[in-house]
Amino acid sequence: MNSKNLYNKLWFNRKRILVTATMVPTYFYTCHSAKGWKSDIMRMGVAGSLANLFVDGLFHTVDTLNIRAKASPTEISTTGMMKKIWVKEGLYGFSKGFSAMFYGSAACGFVYFALYKYFKGVFKERYGDTYDIGICFLCAAFVAELFTLFV
Repeated sequence: MNSKNLYNKLWFNRKRILVTATMVPTYFYTCHSAKGWKSDIMRMGVAGSLANLFVDGLFHTVDTLNIRAKASPTEISTTGMMKKIWVKEGLYGFSKGFSAMFYGSAACGFVYFALYKYFKGVFKERYGDTYDIGICFLCAAFVAELFTLFV
């Protein structure tokens, strides 16, 4: 790749590069500084965000293959789709959509785990003596997931 092509690629992707260069370090700095936060709810949200991001990141390639195989106009196997992507797009083809997964996964993980921790305390305090604690935790998980789906 010559310097003119590199310059064109950088110019075309300048907004993406700027967003990535600001958001990713900010996210990881926030995660690192969360160790000193006093709020259990916020720390749980950050831990959940990291966990969700880690799991979704591990399975991103598998999800990409699955979705693209299902969206293909012809019936194609997973290995057939893998070969097709590799030949046509190379390694980049397997990472398409990673930034959307990164931001969505980090946000949804934070919202779910922070709300779960919060609602678990609320339901335990209000209904812990009346109902089984497992039911309280189940309701907390359900309500947290409901709010997360709105995100």
